[in-house]
Amino acid sequence: MTTEKKPQARRPAKPAPAVQKCDTCAGSGETVTTVRVGRKRREIGATQTGLCPACLGTGTA
Repeated sequence: MTTEKKPQARRPAKPAPAVQKCDTCAGSGETVTTVRVGRKRREIGATQTGLCPACLGTGTA
């Protein structure tokens, strides 16, 4: 006589963890800095964007 196996019950799926936005760039992945020129590092009226040093451009913490 063969014994029949019961099918395994499925576990409910766990919800995905909430993704936290980076505090430095607010989730955009870029930071804005003012442009400085000259020996005395004076600021001019321009800005430049670059990768966020905290999240490396991903936008998540």
